[in-house]
Amino acid sequence: MVRDFLMDVTSAAITKSLDCAGIRHRVIADNLANVETPGFKRSDVSFESQLELALKGGDDDSTVDRIKNIEPGIEEDSVSPGRLDGNNVSVDKEMAGMAKNTLQYEALVQLMNLRGSMMRAAIYEGKK
Repeated sequence: MVRDFLMDVTSAAITKSLDCAGIRHRVIADNLANVETPGFKRSDVSFESQLELALKGGDDDSTVDRIKNIEPGIEEDSVSPGRLDGNNVSVDKEMAGMAKNTLQYEALVQLMNLRGSMMRAAIYEGKK
């Protein structure tokens, strides 16, 4: 109940983005684990375009609901060039993707912590 009360559009977007970053990390790890598997096609996570669409509605409860209902999609990458064995995983591309995802995750955690600190400050200052 309190959690729903504190869930505004920004918090919902950060929370869903953190969830997506976890999914993306697992997908990248799976791609790397299968780098030598013949015929394996790498996968990627689609999320950002869905979040952008959900945010276009404005800053209200229906936007929060739309964000909460986003389901990140895992899509097979059939466009990237493959090797002779049919595998299209590039270790360099996956490691760069993992580094980018890690930085985004850490930034989102810092943002969530900052919002919590601001809320605590507002509560404690309101007591005075």
